[in-house]
Amino acid sequence: MGLLSVDLLITLQILPVFFSNCLFLALYDSVILLKHMVLFLSRSKAARGQIGRRSPKLQCNPHSQGQRWQQ
Repeated sequence: MGLLSVDLLITLQILPVFFSNCLFLALYDSVILLKHMVLFLSRSKAARGQIGRRSPKLQCNPHSQGQRWQQ
């Protein structure tokens, strides 16, 4: 009976530490995930803003025959 009470006592001492570590890791992972999502969204917004702009090298040549873009 003494061995069982020692095991129970050790288990009761370990459980709060285990659950607090799990909560910490879940919170940490959530913060890291949120940081990555914000970075991804800011990069995609920046990329969307550049898609509509034309490169200064490419210019439309209305006098070309069969070629639409001239470099």
